[in-house]
Amino acid sequence: MRMKSVLGWRHPKTHGIFWSILMAYLFFAHSGPHGAMLLKDYVVRYDRGWDILCDPYQVQKGDWVLKIFRQKGEIAHEDFREFLGIFSRLNPHVKDIDRIRPGQIVDIPLKKLAQGNFPGQSTGVVTIPFVMINNPRGMLEKHTQTYTIKRGDTVSQLIAKRFGGRYGNLTYNQGLKLFQAMNPHVKDTNRIYAGQKIYMPDPSIREKQWYANLFDAEGNVAQRQEPLQATTRPAPAASAGVTRTAVPTQNSRGPAAEAATTMGGRLLEKGTYFLPMKQGQDFELDLSRFPMIDLQNGSKVILSTESQVMNVDLPLIQEYWDNVKVVKIPENASAGEIFEAVLSSISNGAGTNRLAFEDGAASIGITAKWIQSGASGDGSVPQHVCITPITSAVQRTHAAIVRYLDQNHIIIREILTNTSATPDNPAADFSMHASPNVVRIDGSDQRTLVESFARSMAFHYSPNTSISFPYAGIQVKALSNLFSFGKGREILIDYGDLYGDAIKAIKKTGLNIIQIDAKAPSVDILQQLLAAAGLAYTRSPVFYGANRSAEFNTAITINGLLIPTSRGANRLFFEKQIPDLIKYFIQDQGVQLAQIDTSADSKTP
Repeated sequence: MRMKSVLGWRHPKTHGIFWSILMAYLFFAHSGPHGAMLLKDYVVRYDRGWDILCDPYQVQKGDWVLKIFRQKGEIAHEDFREFLGIFSRLNPHVKDIDRIRPGQIVDIPLKKLAQGNFPGQSTGVVTIPFVMINNPRGMLEKHTQTYTIKRGDTVSQLIAKRFGGRYGNLTYNQGLKLFQAMNPHVKDTNRIYAGQKIYMPDPSIREKQWYANLFDAEGNVAQRQEPLQATTRPAPAASAGVTRTAVPTQNSRGPAAEAATTMGGRLLEKGTYFLPMKQGQDFELDLSRFPMIDLQNGSKVILSTESQVMNVDLPLIQEYWDNVKVVKIPENASAGEIFEAVLSSISNGAGTNRLAFEDGAASIGITAKWIQSGASGDGSVPQHVCITPITSAVQRTHAAIVRYLDQNHIIIREILTNTSATPDNPAADFSMHASPNVVRIDGSDQRTLVESFARSMAFHYSPNTSISFPYAGIQVKALSNLFSFGKGREILIDYGDLYGDAIKAIKKTGLNIIQIDAKAPSVDILQQLLAAAGLAYTRSPVFYGANRSAEFNTAITINGLLIPTSRGANRLFFEKQIPDLIKYFIQDQGVQLAQIDTSADSKTP
């Protein structure tokens, strides 16, 4: 296939401040220490399956939206409509972007990030080299103080007083190097005199993020560096199958663009698209009349409100090109209607799609209306985009589950198909600010497990309780373990100390007694206790990630025991680890978490 330059269009060249920042980062990340750099913190926000690198910015007097966006909005160069959507969702406090006011703090979306693009990305803050410090001395001058030597002063005492440490250690040596850099007139640091003026580095400089980068590999203050040289990479080769001279819609607004974005594709609605013919001239598609959705997997979907496309019947086009579909849509179709029509065409009535995997105590199953699979952004691992239509914004998948699946290269996209539904709220920016609240249960051995479980559930456990029962014509006394659930529900627990017909004899007296297998898993033991007492519980409970039917949903099954408590809450007991984001989600359902620690050095809480 070949490219015809009918419109003279070419892919927009990536540019802007952020590209320079990123090139600097890549340069230093792979080249080791090269001297002093000015670093800047960027925040990582989450939006609909993507980590978004953002520049926190305080609006200045005289700023207006387009000025800020042109200077800082890298995403805007590729798809300005998408950029506006991301900006609005990440800054819900900005009610009208045309009326920003000085002093407002906004997060400017710069770039979509795949997982692991930057060190520390999952923490929500990344630090990137922003400017090469070409003149470290110039930076140091801003952090020095003039000092007049007094009788009895020594350089070593002055440095130790400000930078701490003893002669020869790292902090002292750094302070000495800074002193020498700022005082080239002091040829010998052992020879100073009273009344002499010197420049002392301010100790606060050590708190600057770029402090460590002031020094080269030998520990000396870095000298002036040569400017970075930008590098280029070749453009990706055009995909085979379709020849095009179309302009990707960048500022498009409308339902077709929304549907394309939801499916991870792009809308082409300007220019001419050439479909190759086996003989004769290529088929020319006027995109202004028949827009096309270009999907990531190479498939193309032509949208038409007519029974023909460029005077050719739809079935003929469908049969001629394997990777091209034609979808007939109503006039003034909504994004949901377009999405449903395209989905039906691509899926061919194949039914639901499902993904499943396990992670510790959690088994995750995702069913979606449509699953598009391909390579991740860097091509290293498979990535799946799960798309499902919904009728209300409250049916969206919980933010913690969306985040968790994204970390496992599964992107959740949900589109509102009900045009009369309440407008969608900005997507929740889910962040982990603290560890999940998990109660620890000591399960290092069976007896300790039972005792810890009783304490956590406010039950009563009495080990080594004296009991008496008739056996072989005589009254026998023995020790057992009494577990009381309250309201007259009591059982005896035997850990293998009673033999023969003793168990049967005890049961004949009306006492309920159970024997615990020495090799039984912890969760099985707890289930045995509850079953003997006739209490309610759910083994391997299932939690759904969205408030909608199970047909198209994310199901999280936990290998554990869900128990109602007397205080009206539910408590989930589990042994294997559960990912933190799933813990957050379960806690948000009003469930308390209790992890059984079976390690030998575990301690009872």
